[in-house]
This record gives sequence, structure tokens and C-alpha cells, in this order.
Amino acid sequence: MEQHKKRALIHYLEELLIILIGITIFIGLLWYNEFQFSLRIVSLWVFLFNGIIFSYWLWKSDAKSWEKAATGLYFLLVEIIILLSSK
Repeated sequence: MEQHKKRALIHYLEELLIILIGITIFIGLLWYNEFQFSLRIVSLWVFLFNGIIFSYWLWKSDAKSWEKAATGLYFLLVEIIILLSSK
């Protein structure tokens, strides 16, 4: 049972770290844009945060290579759409 508690704690710490990275990126983008909220800031944040989450998933996932490749293509498609919509 002790091992299960350690794994759960590590899992929640990893999630907290990812959330803090996302918040930090968002605040950094707002600071860079002189705290003027816009759709461009949100789309840029989604673009960056999706990259972080996807990279984390690739690192931790036990999925097969073809599943990772299919997900990577979908990720690239979403990222291209986000980039084109923010212009």
C-alpha cells in the first residue's frame, strides 16, 4: 500500500507541475502583451500548452509507435489550425 501512495503522490505532483507551467506561460504572455487580453494571446497559449502536454504524453505513454504517430499527426493539424486562426 505504501508504494501505491508514493505513486499517487508523484502523479499528483506531476499534474500540479504541468498546471503551474500552463499558468506561468499564460501570465508570461499576458505580461509580454502588457496585460491586454486578446484572442491572439489565448490561441498562442493553447499552442504552447498543447505542445507541453503532448510532449509529456509522448514521454509517459505506453502506446504503440503507430498510435503515437497518428496522435502526432492530429496534434500537428490542430497546431496548424491554431496558428492560422491567430493571424
